[in-house]
Amino acid sequence: MERVYFEIPNLYDAIKILAVQPHYDDLDILAGGTVAALAEAGAEIVYLTCTNDLVGVIDDTWSDEEAAARLKNDQEEAARVTGVRRQYWLGYPDAGAYNYFDLRRDILRVMRIESPDTIITVDPWTAYEAHTDHIQCGKAAAEAAILCGLTKVKSEPRVDAAYQPHQIERVAFYGTQYPNTCFDISRTIEKKKQAIRCYHAQYHEQELEQMAGLLEYYAKMKAQGQDMAYAEMWKVVTPRHLHGYPDAWKF
Repeated sequence: MERVYFEIPNLYDAIKILAVQPHYDDLDILAGGTVAALAEAGAEIVYLTCTNDLVGVIDDTWSDEEAAARLKNDQEEAARVTGVRRQYWLGYPDAGAYNYFDLRRDILRVMRIESPDTIITVDPWTAYEAHTDHIQCGKAAAEAAILCGLTKVKSEPRVDAAYQPHQIERVAFYGTQYPNTCFDISRTIEKKKQAIRCYHAQYHEQELEQMAGLLEYYAKMKAQGQDMAYAEMWKVVTPRHLHGYPDAWKF
């Protein structure tokens, strides 16, 4: 009984995915190979970006409007590479002050609009993670996943009125210290690198090439001992494991 209750959900079975990230480039850097592979397998993938990412642009002379347009253009170009269907942008201030519960409400709203079976987000419990955007985003997405079907927790009146409670089957954390799933990205490593090269508003060309090479190396190291050439690591759980189960990190 205990073994079944703590059985690791299969990320390969994801059909509709809401992928929640702090900044425009996080998912493609840390999980782009998996995203592309799941899209190739037929999964419907929707991106939700929590902050405006304006702190990270390479040219301080750009107005906020120009920087925002460039960032969205880069992300949409990358989405065409990896197969992402749709995108939402919440626009919270990058590295700024914002309310956690407002963020959770807005993530919950998109969850209820899209009704995904799978949530992907950054692991907020990784040791030495100092960026508040990552911590807030990961926690808010995880908490929204366990609250999504509880209709007394409100998001937006119009959305809540139309929402039909559904089952979120798995929550998958990228950038994790406690992986339990090694995902084969051998067929999509080149798509991951191509997507990363789209982020011209945040990195100079030399930096993009260096990053692509470094991430390919990391993916090769993660695949060592596995029957694959390249891999990305994940912590995959069910929503019920995200509240009141202190041993969940072990499995």
